[in-house]
Formats: sequence, structure tokens, C-alpha cells
Amino acid sequence: MTTNETRENSGLVIVDDHELLAQSLALAFSRDGIDASVLVPTTDAAILDAVADARPALVLLDLMLGAIGASLPLIDPIRSLGADVVIMTGEENPIAWAECFEAGAADVVSKSEAFETLVDRISAIAVGRSVHTEARRAEYLTLLREHRLTETVRLEPFERLTAREREVLAYLLEGVAAEEIADRTFVALATVRSHIRAILTKLGVNSQLAAVAAARHAGWVPPRLDDLSTR
Repeated sequence: MTTNETRENSGLVIVDDHELLAQSLALAFSRDGIDASVLVPTTDAAILDAVADARPALVLLDLMLGAIGASLPLIDPIRSLGADVVIMTGEENPIAWAECFEAGAADVVSKSEAFETLVDRISAIAVGRSVHTEARRAEYLTLLREHRLTETVRLEPFERLTAREREVLAYLLEGVAAEEIADRTFVALATVRSHIRAILTKLGVNSQLAAVAAARHAGWVPPRLDDLSTR
């Protein structure tokens, strides 16, 4: 084996499409005696290749990487390269934070924190002085489980709809009348009305307007009408 192959992971790599912030953080970490470098993200593969070459002990990973999108799928591959991952984000939704912990992040830090506070927190993590991380992880994962249970209960009536009933409800959400639904779906009007009655029964409401309101209130995501029209 070469020396490069046997050396331990060390230092910190910052992956963020906001280069000014990333460079400012790297400078601050360097002043704290932490070897830090900046990686401007281009593609998932490029990020993983760069991390594999750098072999950092810690990767500070922005949650949203511009055109790449959410960085959650990168957490596990980065960890497999021997680095812990700390997610840095401007997202304040605790469920989003919980999903970061679920994906394997060692911790999550907020970009809304004062710069010096942010530097101190990440520096503490980098040198192993972070406290309460496991308690935070457990708290957020419990929150995520409770959230998903609530979501399951909330959407359960819609899960009982058949594919055709979901299609009809999608049209109702768009304000399409039963007669036009029949024309668009090439079925008899009586069949559409039968589907509507089944929808009302399963959702526990007594009108089309109430069914539409229930779907919107529950945050139900209907099938795309464009996809339906090309079937």
C-alpha cells in the first residue's frame, strides 16, 4: 500500500455552492488550527471523487446544492469514505433536520446562527468536543417518527381510494364537472358519479366541495392530470 492509501482521514472539507460563505468559514477554521478546504459542487460524482481524494475527517455539507438539489443522498456515500458529515442549512423546518439525522448526518447546524457561533459549533464537532449530539439525534428521530405517523393517519382515507377514484378526485380538484370528467376519461357519466359517491363515502364527507376541501386540507397530492391524459 502507498502512504496515501494508509493515512488517516483528517481535516475538514466544506461543500457549499455559496463560495463566499464557504471561503469565510474555511479561513475561520484555519485560524482555529483546523485544516479546511472548500469544494464548489458541480455534480454528485465530482463531490464524491474530491472527498475521496481529500480524505477529510469531517465534511460540512450544504443541504441544498443549487442545481444538484438536496444533498441527503450524498451523506451515506461520504460516510463510507471515512468522513463524518455535518449538514449546514438555512432550512428551519425541524422535519427537514430530522431527515438529515436519519440519512446519517452527525449533526445539523443553521446558517441563521451568528457567524462566530456557527464557527465555534462546527469547530467543536471537528475536534470531538461537541456535546449532546446523540441526544439531539434521538430527539429529532423521535419527532420524525411522530410526524410520519401523523401523516399516515391524515392521508389514510385517501389511500383507500382506487386508482380511478384518485383520478376523478384529481379532476374535481381542478374544478372539472362530472360530465367533462366522463368525456375526458371515456367512461359513462353514471360511472363517474358512482366514483364520486365512493370518494365521498371513503372521505367521510357529503359533497364534492367538501371532498375537495378535505383533500386540500390534508395536503393530498393528486396524480398529474397531464399523465392521466396520455394514458
